[in-house]
Amino acid sequence: MPPRRSTASKRELSPSTSLSDAPPLEPAVTRTEKKGGKVTTKTKRITKVKADTTEVTDEVKVDIETAAVDEATAPPAKKARTAKSKIWPPTDLDPSLHPLRQGHDPIFTLPSATSAPNGGIAASSSTFRPMLLGAHMSTAGGPATALLRAGLAGANGLALFTKSQRQWKSNPYEEETIQRFRDLLKSKEQGGLGYGAESILVHGSYLINLGNPDPVKWATSYDCFKDEILRCHQLGVKLYNWHPGSTVGACTKEESFVSIAKAINQVHTEVPEVICVIENMANAGSNIVGTAFSDIKSIISQVHDKSRVRVCIDTCHLFAAGYDIRTPELYKETMRKFNEEVGNGYLGGMHLNDSKADLGANKDLHENIGLGKIGLSAFRSIMRDPLMSGIPLVLETPAPDAPVPTDQLAIWTKEIALLYEIQGIDDAEWETRKGEIEQKWRVERDMINPPKEKGPKGKAAAKAKPKGKKGKKQEDSEEEDEDDE
Repeated sequence: MPPRRSTASKRELSPSTSLSDAPPLEPAVTRTEKKGGKVTTKTKRITKVKADTTEVTDEVKVDIETAAVDEATAPPAKKARTAKSKIWPPTDLDPSLHPLRQGHDPIFTLPSATSAPNGGIAASSSTFRPMLLGAHMSTAGGPATALLRAGLAGANGLALFTKSQRQWKSNPYEEETIQRFRDLLKSKEQGGLGYGAESILVHGSYLINLGNPDPVKWATSYDCFKDEILRCHQLGVKLYNWHPGSTVGACTKEESFVSIAKAINQVHTEVPEVICVIENMANAGSNIVGTAFSDIKSIISQVHDKSRVRVCIDTCHLFAAGYDIRTPELYKETMRKFNEEVGNGYLGGMHLNDSKADLGANKDLHENIGLGKIGLSAFRSIMRDPLMSGIPLVLETPAPDAPVPTDQLAIWTKEIALLYEIQGIDDAEWETRKGEIEQKWRVERDMINPPKEKGPKGKAAAKAKPKGKKGKKQEDSEEEDEDDE
């Protein structure tokens, strides 16, 4: 209950004024008056306002006890909020938890790297090139956390997004964000994690379509394209991989090749050093550009600075578009075609994905290594090919949905170990053991990421979606996720 006070008083105690702050009161002067037989008593006080003046006021009668209680129980004034600095590195990603990296001392000795020149960018005089095997890591908490997650998985390479892959624009990097990433790129002797620029393959936004002939839409895509490449440069990353795009049915593929090459040439003049890595695509026979090696060759032929262009081969996309790699012989034939039409010197990275769909099905449906239609033998061929050493080999295989991104690492940690295991098995032993290894791996995968239940038509049962526009938008987004990866 607030203190009572006279409304006629010229000196009031505001809620924020304590009693000790009020001016001292002079002794009271009491006067008795008699009117009409009624006796009244008035009390006056003299309050000093200035040295040479006085002001007479009616007495303010304050219940001292009530005021003291109110003051004691009043909520304290709020303190200014100060930003709490987050722990860095995050406790669950601390480098002290990282296992030894896999593959630097392989049980299988690759043939001399000099016998298989590729488009790797590592500056090394050694003929030994490690397999830079890793996965596409989450950047929750900032791009530097992707490096920490790769270390926690024991990976030698990785991929990441430099911003949201489903938004045209994002806030610029803060200086601290850039510095954290660059600090972790340093060698272990310098306090970093030792991931060189040659081991990181940034993935571009799924929104970008540089094959679109519409000038306004092309410009929007180019701005996003340039922004992401600039972010690579800020972080010290040299390899930027993206999907080349589509004609959207509004022009020929040849016209799209020109538009894509124009973007590459333009960005080369505006952002230094970063290399544009063109990814091969699935859905052959559609408006999608880059499903055939000849498409990629046509784009590269129109790039002025060819030292700053490379190719990333996605195994699922390759298989979906009709290129077979299931046996050692078929793998060699497909890679011969790549060298003949594009050139091994342009090979700058690989996405390792099995396929849920059959050869030439034009469906981009990723599956865990060895558990789809491609099979383990193809990935053993890749792991034993010196052409694949020294470039990022990135897993984009299904992982469990998890509230904490670290929980997704279990599947990729297992797949990395599996790929090194099958790399070291000789041909005779492989023929007798591949079935056993596949079965064991399937059981392990199912424990980490159980297959989704099938609906009545053989499709995975979907969660109920809200009705209306929002639900439709979510459905469209999920379909795009399936197609884009």
